[in-house]
Formats: sequence, structure tokens, C-alpha cells
Amino acid sequence: MTDQKLSYENQKRGNIMRQLRRGFLLGAAMVAMTLVLNLFSMPVALAEEERAKQEVTQKEYEVETMTVTAQKREENIQEVPMSITALSEIQIEDAGIKDMEDLAYYTPNLHIKKLGSHVEQYPIIRGMYMNMNPNPMVGVFMDGVAYSRFMAYSPDLYDIERIEVLKGPQGTLFGRNTEAGAIRIITKKPGNQWEGKASAGYGSYDSQDYSAAVRGPLIKDRLFFGISGKKYLSDGYYENDYLGTDDIEDMDDMSGRATLRWTPTNAWDIILNANADRYDDGNGGWAPFEEHTHHVNLDYEGELANDLNGQSLSLDYEGGWFRFTSITANRDVDYDMDYDMDCTQVDKWRNYYGLDQEQWSQEVRLASPKDSGPFKWLIGGYYLDEDFDTDCIYDWRQGFPAWGIPPYKTALKSEVDTENYAFFGQATYTLWEKLGLTAGLRYDHDKKEFSGTQFDTPDVMGAGVTSVKSDKTFTEWLPKFAVDYHFTQDFMGYASISKGYTSGSFNTVDASVLGVPYDAEYSWNYEAGLKSGWLDNRLILNLAAFYIDCKDKQVFLHTGAMNTIIKNAAEATHLGFEIEALARPVRGLEIVGGFGYLDAEFDEFTDPIYDPVTGAKTGEKNYKDKELTFAPEYSYNLAVQYRYPLFNSNTLFSRLELQGVGDFYYDFENEKKESSYEIVNAKLGYEGEYKSYGFDLYLWAKNIFDKEYSTSAWGTDQMGWFARAGDPQTFGVTLTARF
Repeated sequence: MTDQKLSYENQKRGNIMRQLRRGFLLGAAMVAMTLVLNLFSMPVALAEEERAKQEVTQKEYEVETMTVTAQKREENIQEVPMSITALSEIQIEDAGIKDMEDLAYYTPNLHIKKLGSHVEQYPIIRGMYMNMNPNPMVGVFMDGVAYSRFMAYSPDLYDIERIEVLKGPQGTLFGRNTEAGAIRIITKKPGNQWEGKASAGYGSYDSQDYSAAVRGPLIKDRLFFGISGKKYLSDGYYENDYLGTDDIEDMDDMSGRATLRWTPTNAWDIILNANADRYDDGNGGWAPFEEHTHHVNLDYEGELANDLNGQSLSLDYEGGWFRFTSITANRDVDYDMDYDMDCTQVDKWRNYYGLDQEQWSQEVRLASPKDSGPFKWLIGGYYLDEDFDTDCIYDWRQGFPAWGIPPYKTALKSEVDTENYAFFGQATYTLWEKLGLTAGLRYDHDKKEFSGTQFDTPDVMGAGVTSVKSDKTFTEWLPKFAVDYHFTQDFMGYASISKGYTSGSFNTVDASVLGVPYDAEYSWNYEAGLKSGWLDNRLILNLAAFYIDCKDKQVFLHTGAMNTIIKNAAEATHLGFEIEALARPVRGLEIVGGFGYLDAEFDEFTDPIYDPVTGAKTGEKNYKDKELTFAPEYSYNLAVQYRYPLFNSNTLFSRLELQGVGDFYYDFENEKKESSYEIVNAKLGYEGEYKSYGFDLYLWAKNIFDKEYSTSAWGTDQMGWFARAGDPQTFGVTLTARF
């Protein structure tokens, strides 16, 4: 592209963004004036309604009861004895939640370590996570099926019925890799009514967001079909000053889902799901640590591609005294990433990482029926067969001249085959319709077989070809106990004790420790909380406090300039609390808030220091009382939104948000710190209705004050530290049509 054409395109883009900003500010002023007039007239309107004795039902004000399946049965969220953040379809759309990073801002003590585009997002609950580990500590489930590490952190959140974030160990019902918690995504299912929605959006940095969904009956009461899809395009926020490009993290993402549902009788519900996702993104938005900038200087711009697909078949049968559930699922992923490893304009190091994964799972459950009285029970079994193959190539472009080593490449190929089976059960008995006693237990058996090969070219390191084979078996009992008491219909207290467990595995990304195993991590979680409804359920207020004692904690360590290892090296304590509130004081007005506090420290952790040349031990570091990495001291969110009624069910919509993240560290020494930051978002819109059709037009702004912050950082003292800047100020418009 010529400089003249590039200048024209930049000018054109600038004009579009100025028009969007003007439209946004004009819309904001109009809605603000409307709100002010409405607030002043509200007492008069209320008095007129009272004088006219117009009845306004309580349902127009009270917070709707949300049904969740956090314990693999349908329950009122306010009656489940655990800390849960649940978002309905309307709440997801009002907040504009598109991916995991968006979700974290509305969930106290959920933080996202974001390394790149939508794909590279690692959820952290209550300060618990592990980097470069095929066993996640936060389980991600879509329609009851567990997603693996790279599949888990990338699902686009569209056409969703609800999202449930379960905090604390969920191993009793969900398995070995939910030590920190679980994120459950439930997609929309087709029913007896044809409905659909299409949406198109445009925003800063030439971002384009398209989605569509349609579902309904093929045969009334018996056979239903649904299909949905999404396309996202963006130039990305980063500019490479060295090469003169402005699309270093461009995104071209596409995903789709199809659902076929069959109910041959009233007792059966059979659902076949299929999904496919394709991510084709740029990669390399890393700048020197202290700069918090979207300007980088790289001699090589990397790429990231992720293809995944999955199929699942769920069978539900409601019998007279039991409910039977079977979920059979397959997941495949093909992931490729390469990047400038030294993050500079000097051609030193490049890296390629590839992953091929296949998993097949089967879960079978028997449970008490929906209306089973005071005794509710569940038993089940689970089986997983997973192949996890990785390819890693380190390209040392200049070698190590100081040590007499010329340019060379190191290639690592590894395969971890996992066979897991488990048996589990949980029961709750309620006394006097007030006191609930819950006990659960899971037996988890995890067998892993490892094979790996290292190639050095040329053979300057004296290693040549090295092959490693090993296997390891992990077994664990995962109990849970809980008690809850309903003081009134709208006020419940609870306490629980549960054991957390993350399976061990093998090192796969460093030649010096290829195939070296590490053991499982264990924890005990103690939690107590209150769930309450006030003012005739116009206000929902929930509180949870927790204490987590971790043993054999898995840590990811740099053992040299470029060497890394996962090992068990620490004991740690996590303690804190979460408060969440939802209020609807008057018709159309909704206030949502949450606050989470976290204190996560190492109780015991020493790490040897090695000479980078000889490999000899020269000392050790003691991290006792140091804070864990990526564990913000606090997180909070506050959103105020108002729907002003117009004519014929049309409304004006306005929403203002404040989101905050406290201080946290990127390194065990607690020297690389991310200071606290706050983000302000806003959204204005018109929601129209005409007969059975509708359309919505929204103007939105994110990070209005262009707050600078980083989503992740990495490095060593020898090679330097680099950070990835968070999303800058963006504006946009979205149009949606509904039927």
C-alpha cells in the first residue's frame, strides 16, 4: 500500500471514529436529559398511579429467580450452598459480554491472564491457576462437556442461555481439574416456537462483529432444530514501529453451532450438538515491561491459528423415581502459534508451538427426580480418553557467541495420553424444611503415559537425539460436606468443606527437563456464606468468605535465561471474600455490583539458583510470605442501567459501568507489579418492538478514559521483561434484529 493510500485510509478511519464519538456523545446527552426529566417527574407519576389505583405487580420490580444446575440438578441459585456468579441471557447481552475477559469483569475474584487474542485467555479463580499445564485448575464446560486447556479459554460467548461461575473446588461432581472452580456455559436450546436474531457491529480499529441464530420446531412437540454462528474481524490494537505495520494482532475469527433436539415422549429429551471454531490471528503484542504501550518493535511478526470442533449427544430420561442422564462427547483441536521470542527488533530467538488434541468422554448419571421431597441424591460415572500431542521448535537465530555456540534449533515432540475414570455421588437431606445436610464423594483415577523426543540441529550441544518414555498414575478421593439453614424463605446461611485436586503430569516444553514428572496439587477449601433477598426481592445480597490451604502447589519456574520447569515446590494459603448485589429499586432501573478481596501468599517455597553456563547450584531463593502471581488484591464491578419506557413497548436503554482490579504481581519475587486500575464503560440504545419483530440500536464505549494497564507479562533477568497492554479506548455501534 502506498503512503498516499495509507494516509487516506487512516484519515478515513479517523473520520469514522470521530463520527462515532460525536454520535455517542449526542446520544449520551439525549438519554441523560431524558433520565433527568424522568427522575423529576417520577414522584408525580407515582402519585398519579396511586390516585388512579393502577396496580403494578411485584414482578415488575423483583429480581427474577434464576435456575442453575451447579450441582447437576435444577435449583434456585439462592438455595445452592456455594458461591456462584450466574448471568442470564439478558444480563450477558446488556453487559456486552463476548469472551472470558469480559466475563471476568463481572465476577468478583475471577481474573483473566490474557496473552493474546480471544484464544489465549487463562481464567484464574481466587488466585489459583497454572501456566503451561495441560491440566487446568479452572474447568470450563459447555453444555456439560469439559473443554481442555486451549479449548477451554477461547469459546466465544454468543447465543447463550446463561453462564455459571462456580468458585472453590468442584471436584466431587466435576472432576480432577476444577480445583479453583468451574465455568459452566449453557447454550440456548430450540423449542416449540420459531425465533431468531441477527446482529452486526462496527467499532474502533476496524472491528466488525456479526452473529446470527435461528431455532424452532421441525415437528411440533417432537423434533427441533437450531443453528447459530459468529464472525469477528479486527485490525488489532498494536502497531509495529520497526516494520511499519498496524495490524500485528489482527483477528479473523469464526465459529458456529448446530443443535438437533428430539423428544419422542414427554419423558425423553435427546440433544445432539455440533460446533466448530476457526481462529486466524496475529501474534506478538509484547513491549518492554514498563511502557504499557500498543507500540512494539519486532523483526518478526508471529501468527496464531486455532481450529477446533466438537460433537456431543446428551440423553435425559425422567422416570417415576429417578432421572437418567448420559453425555457422550468428542473434542478435537489443532493449535499453531509462532512468535518473536526475544520481543525485540534484533533477530535473536523465534519459537513455534503446535498442539494436536483429541478427547472422548462419557458421563452417566442417575439422580432423584425433580420433585423428590427432602431427600435428593445423585450417583454417576465418568470416563475420558485424551491424546495431547505437542511440537515445540526453538530457533536460536544467533546462537550464543559468548559461549561459542553457533545458530541452531531445538525441536521437541511429546505425547501425553491420559485415561481417566471416576465414580461420584452426592446427597442432600433437608430437615424441617430448613436445615440441609449435604455429603459427596468422588474417586478419581488418572493414568498418564508420556513419550518425548528432542532434536538438536546441528549437534552443538552434544545432545543429538534424546527420547524419553514414562508413565504415572494419580488416584484421589474428593469429599465434600455442606450444611445450610433457611432462617426465612429469603435468608439462608451455609458452610462447606471440600477437597481440591489438580492431577500431575509431565514437562513438555523444555529440553532440559523433557518428560520430568510433577505430582498432583491438593487443597482444602473452607467456605461460609449468606444468601438473602430483601424488600420483597427487589434487592438480592450475597456474601461468601473462604480459606484455602494448598499443598504440593504446582509452580512454573524459569531456571535460566530460557529454561523453564513445572514442579511441586510450595505451600500456599488463599483467603478472602466476595460480595454480590442486584437491586431494582424502581421500574426499569437496575443496579448490579460485586466486590472480591483476596490475600494469596506462599507459606513455604524455596527455589534453587543455578549457574546459566555450568548448571551448578549457586544458592537458593526463599519466597515465603510472597504473594502469588496473577492474584489481584481485589476486584469490583458496579453497573447502573435504566430502561425508559416509550410507546408500544419501545424503550430507551442506558448503562454505565465501573470496573476495577487491584494490585498484583507477575513474578515470585514480587518485583514486577501491575498497579491497580479502573475502567469505565457506557452503552446507550433504542430498543424497538413492532408486532412480533424487534430491533435494537446501541452505541457503546469501552475504557472511555483510555486507562493504561497490562493483561500479562513474562521474562527473566537475563533476557528482560515484556508486557502485553490491555485494550485501549474503543467506540462502536451495534444493530440487532429479532423475531
